[in-house]
Amino acid sequence: MPALLTTKLRPPPAKAQRVSRFRLVAALNEATALRLTLLSAPAGYGKSTLLSDWVAQTQQAVTWLSLDETDNDLERFLHYLTAALSGSSETLAAMDRDQQAVITRTLNDLASHDEQLTLVLDDYHLITNPAAHALVEFMLEHSPPPLHLLISSRSDPPLSLARWRARGELTELRAADLRFSEAEVADFLQAVMALTLSAADVRALTERTEGWIAGVQLAALSLRGRANVSAYIEQFTGTDRYVLDYLTEEVLIKQPAAVQNFLLLSSVLSRLAGPLCDAVTGLSNSQARLEALERDNLFITALDTQRQWYRYHPFFADLLRQRLNQADPSLLPALHLRASHWFEAKGSAASAFYHALQARAVTRAAELLDAHPRQEAIRRVLNGLVGAHAAPALATEALLARLLAGEAPLVIPSQLLSAFEQRYPVAPLEGLEPLSERELEVLRLIAAGLSNKAIAKRLAISLNTVKTHSKNINSKLAVKSRLQATVKAQALGLI
Repeated sequence: MPALLTTKLRPPPAKAQRVSRFRLVAALNEATALRLTLLSAPAGYGKSTLLSDWVAQTQQAVTWLSLDETDNDLERFLHYLTAALSGSSETLAAMDRDQQAVITRTLNDLASHDEQLTLVLDDYHLITNPAAHALVEFMLEHSPPPLHLLISSRSDPPLSLARWRARGELTELRAADLRFSEAEVADFLQAVMALTLSAADVRALTERTEGWIAGVQLAALSLRGRANVSAYIEQFTGTDRYVLDYLTEEVLIKQPAAVQNFLLLSSVLSRLAGPLCDAVTGLSNSQARLEALERDNLFITALDTQRQWYRYHPFFADLLRQRLNQADPSLLPALHLRASHWFEAKGSAASAFYHALQARAVTRAAELLDAHPRQEAIRRVLNGLVGAHAAPALATEALLARLLAGEAPLVIPSQLLSAFEQRYPVAPLEGLEPLSERELEVLRLIAAGLSNKAIAKRLAISLNTVKTHSKNINSKLAVKSRLQATVKAQALGLI
């Protein structure tokens, strides 16, 4: 066995210019009282940066192991693991070749110490050897009280997480916890990127990136030297060249061909469900595929508690759609048309209409619109959008053709879709408790950026009542912040 590479056993140094994340550092400190901490989030959510910051601040003893693909060799993996735990550079030539015996001896030595020790396994997603996972599972099951294991990974490791969760021995920090808040985005831009943006621009950038740290950093790179910052942020998407390169190199091309194929074909959908993806992609077992994507943290979010509906991060969806269009532009209308028929069969005429227009299937869209009970009101909206006031008797199909011929964006004008959805709302998602009318009022004002105090004044209710409504909203939507509530409500069509 070659000599140990000592840099693998040292945490990366904390950056001098960084955002202090006191709440997360505190959470990591508290978590050491339990057996296992899992830091699981997609690329670019600042996992390693947070850990190096925590190591620099904590008063507790920490040992570190940065993993890479070569550590899938079990002998090499064990060599580094025992070195991290024991602080010894002893080679395996002098060790018992029974891996569990080696770990047992190391754990027994730790049990004789009183000092708490945290072992950090960074980039654990690179470990694919089942024998290595079994070794970590054995270590978890038999670890002495002084030892705490902290795993940082882009995907959930194949360990008995449900068992440790049920035992109350697992702390989990995920993308929803790691994403930047609006205040953290402002701090990052100023302290790290030397940029000062207005409060409105910071809020807009936070909403567009959904707090994805790499997205904020890549946007800042593009913002340098631009005169009209607000205009750029408004147009900032996953097709920005820096974002595109990052997501392609760090995420997409690292997936197996079958996974890439499913991602591209399903990217035409703003909401994903197993049966819907089966119908649109022509593949089978889409529900299992979606669940696997969630476990692997592939920029996908569950929209309900029963894991029936999902959505991709908007920037990831932008990348996927661009790659799909580059691969075969003819696929886009065909996939949208399949989605349109699926939604019509499920009674969601608004979504059927939306996908028909995305497919440029004017005749089908006109038929859906003409069958709508509020067709006259919708025609008035459509007339206003296409400027056809002089021809009120123009056929629906002709109106829609004019709308599309006028280079209408592929995202259908919100006025038209809103009018259409008044009768046929987006299909409700099972597993979510419905919000009351008052909670919806509060949610709309939260999305508009109003503070709790301003909401209380607007609705003529007490500040404590607003806080209670906000707490109920977060609970029902299964989120933890105002930003998450806004993003999820928009995805569900609630606002």
